[in-house]
Amino acid sequence: MATPDRDAGLDTLLYLDGVVLVVDEKGGYWVKFEVRRIEATAARPHGLYYSLTLHGTANERLVGFDNAHGVRQSLGPAGKRPIAFDHKHRFRTISPYE
Repeated sequence: MATPDRDAGLDTLLYLDGVVLVVDEKGGYWVKFEVRRIEATAARPHGLYYSLTLHGTANERLVGFDNAHGVRQSLGPAGKRPIAFDHKHRFRTISPYE
């Protein structure tokens, strides 16, 4: 049973650390979860390192959500805004999200 100060969603994510699920055995698609507690920082205030990825037939990452590295909000002069760590990869594009 969850206690009032525990986040059940966070506990579930932590439980999934290291899990690899085959989504389509014939097609070769699979999902990988990496989730670890780390010290909370301004970049990672939730105190988690995470990487949730969908891989294709050649083991390439098709879609991923992670906070492994910082990304700019945009290119050019507007890119001077703070770097976001929570971001998604979709093929070769990277975009921050909240």
